[in-house]
Amino acid sequence: MLSRLSITTQFLLLGALGCLFTVLALGISLKSSYDIALQAKESGMKALVDAGVSTTEHYVAAAQNGTMTTAEAQSAALAALAAARFDNGNYYFTYRFDGLVLEHPRKDYLGRNLYNDRDQYGTYKVRPMIDGARAGQPVFNEYYMPKTGSNVPEPKISYMEGVPEWGWAIGTGLYIDDLQNALFARFLGLSEIFIPLFAAYVALIFLMRRAVAQALASLSASMDAIADGRLTQPIPGLERRDQIGRMASRVAKFRDDALAQRRLETQAAEAAAAAEAEREAREAERASTAATQTEVVRALGQGLAKLAAGELAFRLETAFPGEYEALRRDYNSAAGTLAQTIQTIAASASSIRDGSGDITQASDDLARRTEQQAAALAQTAAALDHITGSVKKAATGAATVRESVAKAKTGAEQSGAVLEKTIAAMSGIEASSRQITSIIGVIDEIAFQTNLLALNAGVEAARAGEAGRGFAVVATEVRALAQRSADAAKEIKTLIATSGAQVGQGVQLVSETGAALSSILGQITEISTQITSIASAAQEQSTGLTQVNSAVGQMDQVTQQNAAMVEESTAAAHTLTDEAQALLDLVAKFRTGKPARNIRELVGV
Repeated sequence: MLSRLSITTQFLLLGALGCLFTVLALGISLKSSYDIALQAKESGMKALVDAGVSTTEHYVAAAQNGTMTTAEAQSAALAALAAARFDNGNYYFTYRFDGLVLEHPRKDYLGRNLYNDRDQYGTYKVRPMIDGARAGQPVFNEYYMPKTGSNVPEPKISYMEGVPEWGWAIGTGLYIDDLQNALFARFLGLSEIFIPLFAAYVALIFLMRRAVAQALASLSASMDAIADGRLTQPIPGLERRDQIGRMASRVAKFRDDALAQRRLETQAAEAAAAAEAEREAREAERASTAATQTEVVRALGQGLAKLAAGELAFRLETAFPGEYEALRRDYNSAAGTLAQTIQTIAASASSIRDGSGDITQASDDLARRTEQQAAALAQTAAALDHITGSVKKAATGAATVRESVAKAKTGAEQSGAVLEKTIAAMSGIEASSRQITSIIGVIDEIAFQTNLLALNAGVEAARAGEAGRGFAVVATEVRALAQRSADAAKEIKTLIATSGAQVGQGVQLVSETGAALSSILGQITEISTQITSIASAAQEQSTGLTQVNSAVGQMDQVTQQNAAMVEESTAAAHTLTDEAQALLDLVAKFRTGKPARNIRELVGV
């Protein structure tokens, strides 16, 4: 396509392409600069939000350690965030996880829930950032929002991170048009540099076009002369060392090649006559060779047809002419070798079939025995599992009995201590009874003396006559009272004696009870020792049965796997038998001409 255009047009096209490439390079540079600047701004926003979150975490820690109340800490944190300004007046904004605005430079936003707020294109403003901050995976979000003091929506990108202790999401943003304006100003500055450079580039191309056009015109005239057959005309520009000089060298080579071509055409005409004579001689020789080859091919075709029919005993008896005799011998040798190979294959296939039949029978027997063994192991595993459960229950019961015996032993020891205290108390009662008996003896003696005194007083009152009558009455009453005291003392003494006897008997019975409890305590101790031994043995038996049960379970699993492998081996043996039979059927199609006239007789099918 370019070859059809003039040199001027081509250079102008190259200039346009250079301009296009320059603009594309400038655009790519600006796009790369924009992406780099945007990434830098996003990194800056992350750093600023991290700083705001760190400040808030300081107040969270103050609330947690009691330095400030939670309300005071939250108020101080919001005040610190509201006072922060950075990056030409940029600011923080704080939301709760439910979307309620806690702090924002636009006071009309405070106290409002903007979780479901969208811009004019339906994009959520803060929901994706709040959700990401709540989940611990902060994200950037692009949406449209008016600048402070304006009602015109502008594209903005924002970023939030969460403070999970208070359920806050703290973020900041960047208006994209500020970044675009800065990049556009940079584009204008670069244009002031590239436009003069492009003009100089176009002028340079024009000058180069004139020089190249003149040189190419001279080369074009030389090429026209060569095309017309004028091969002696000189080629201009051979002394140059640039692209024009290389083109002139190529044109000179074309001229030299054309001269060489003329010489070759002359030589080719001379060689053609000689070749024609030689061709006629070769045609005669080829005809003779073709007749011989036809005969050889016919004989070989007959032999191959016999081979295809399975007649391995057929041989080529007629000798071939000349160099084809080796082909006949090779065919006969190959047929003999093939016959021997087929016989060997037939014998091997028969052996494989017999062996695979034996393997199949053995595999079937092994599979049947393995299934029986697997069933027996499954029953054994179930029985061992039942026995293991019973032994575990027995061990648990023995442990329970051991605890009960220990409690009974403790109770018996406590009862023995109580009996010892009871014996001591009964001994005290017996000693008190003896003391009371002594006291009652004293009372009886006092009653006797009182009775004696009353008797003497009565005698003296009788002597006194009428004057002592009142005193006699008193003496009689005193005597009667002394007699009643003596009688009461005797009854009390009798009761005390009876009580002493009963207390003594009680002491003896309590002593016997203590001895019996001591004997029971010894027996309980011995029973506790035996129960402990039984519990330990039962626990050891339970552990051993558990290990045996596990081993039997593993044996059962291995046996099941062996059964599956035996089934696979049986299936493989059946397949091998079928394959061997198929091989025998295939080999039986050949006839080798041996004493067993065919393969069927050899393999017995």
